[in-house]
Amino acid sequence: MNYHDHDPDCIDPLVPELGGEVRLRVRTAARRGQLVYLHHGELVRLELTPVAGGLEARVPVVEPVLRYAFFLEGRFFGSHGDEGALPRYDRFFHLLTAPGVPDWAAGRVFYQIFPDRFRNGRPELSPRSGEWKYQGKPIVAKPWGAPPDPAQGAREFYGGDLWGVVEALDYLDDLGVGGLYLTPIFKSPSSHRYDTEDYHQIDPHLGGRAAFDALVEGLHRRGMKLVLDGVFNHTGDRFFGFQEALESPHSPWREAFTFLPGGHYAAFFGVPTLPKLNYASELVWRYFVTGPDAVVRYWIRAGADGWRLDVAQQIGEGATDRGNARVLRAIKEAARAEDPGAYVFGELAFDTVPYLRAHTLDGAMHYAGFANPLLEWLGGRDWYGHPVRTGAAEVWRALWDHYAALPLGVRQAMYTLIGSHDVPRPLWRLRGDVEKLKLLFGVLLTFPGAPGIYYGDEIGLDQANPYDEWRGDPLNRGTFPWEPERWNEDVRGWVRRLVRLRRERVELRRGGLLPLAGPEGALAYRRRYRGRELWVLAAPEPVRWRLPRARELVAEREVEGELEWRGMLVLEPLEGGGDA
Repeated sequence: MNYHDHDPDCIDPLVPELGGEVRLRVRTAARRGQLVYLHHGELVRLELTPVAGGLEARVPVVEPVLRYAFFLEGRFFGSHGDEGALPRYDRFFHLLTAPGVPDWAAGRVFYQIFPDRFRNGRPELSPRSGEWKYQGKPIVAKPWGAPPDPAQGAREFYGGDLWGVVEALDYLDDLGVGGLYLTPIFKSPSSHRYDTEDYHQIDPHLGGRAAFDALVEGLHRRGMKLVLDGVFNHTGDRFFGFQEALESPHSPWREAFTFLPGGHYAAFFGVPTLPKLNYASELVWRYFVTGPDAVVRYWIRAGADGWRLDVAQQIGEGATDRGNARVLRAIKEAARAEDPGAYVFGELAFDTVPYLRAHTLDGAMHYAGFANPLLEWLGGRDWYGHPVRTGAAEVWRALWDHYAALPLGVRQAMYTLIGSHDVPRPLWRLRGDVEKLKLLFGVLLTFPGAPGIYYGDEIGLDQANPYDEWRGDPLNRGTFPWEPERWNEDVRGWVRRLVRLRRERVELRRGGLLPLAGPEGALAYRRRYRGRELWVLAAPEPVRWRLPRARELVAEREVEGELEWRGMLVLEPLEGGGDA
């Protein structure tokens, strides 16, 4: 089988410089062939040179994105595999030039925290019922462990804070995660804090700057990283600039928003508390991106290691996304100006490929190409709760099509996930099936990308609503139970073992992806790095398969011959053969 991926055996250097040269190698049994690539819009062919294990060519890099395919024994081989005839150019390999994804982010395991619901470290900081009003009604202080009430929504506060996260660092270190992604932590009147009031102030109810500094120090001392949630598409209606714009049509902040006839203004999905920023305004650029104390730069300088950009695809000029790629690129460049290793990924809920091929972000939340097909398969419902019938073969095609379309350099930095604050809990979607939850975690932690664990999923945190009542927010934002007797230790132990295995095996962190001819009904794939392979098989129902001699790495045992199992296998082949 032909193989070409973001692997040092295939691409050298992995992140080429514009104006430089790159060596491209395909691992193949073919004895001769050509490299076909685009050079300023023209198709150019280069003869491939035989080398040990394959063929290679050296290519000048004259465009920010190098697009190419291989022509081997009369057939074209592109990013999606064997194509036969010349494929569309969007099915060529896409290699991005420098700057590339920060090395530390590729393959790292993240843990997402919704601060108000994770841990209360300083009860004296917790909001009190009636302390202020939100959307015209008093806020409500809820006891830890009480289920969220959809009727109250973002008016409910449980008192979680950053001091609580600091207290939990030993727990997170024991779990094995390498970084935290926090939903917004800046001053805001709501518990979700996506309606920012002050971008330069950590919310006092979360512990203020002192708690932030303590968290940064504690994380970095453990070798862990911190990614903040950047809400740069819109502000909150209490943001000082928006208040100035409302009060005076002559305010310089007036141009930072888009005012419409009848006293209306552009807002995120029309929500009046979320006025949309206008990136045609120089003031917006200076305040958020380019100024010396611009928000993007300020918090990287303060110790954050990256940004997750909320609704990244909507950011733009006026009430539109015009100029989106330019803004995303500039945000990443501003973060990198403060820290060359800053990691910037986006919330791109559906098709991520056009944005990432435009050399904008380091990665994106991988709903469309990862979470959605897996949960449709194992949970039987789609993103909107509609019934879906699909099988392992269709799921593999969806996973492969999305993976293959990604630029080579971002494949290991996609934020793969099975749960978040925006979608129903995975255990709830699986109707409480713990074995399927373990299977989901198995795929999450053996697949290419930078996997993210949503707080509590690793202990089997569920939702309070009936399984047939499709709802995520706010029921997916329950509090973390800190009494160990309430944890599902089977799930937690499984996640710990898989995280440890991922940290130990470079094939799982950095390896390319290849299909594996597994048994019907099982999802099967290979991870390959520098000539070494691991095999992964995930089966929700019992299957039989004849295996060559291999070491099963999770259970740490040798297997060989006819095997019947249900669940997850991560295999290191010890000899050739089998049905692969």
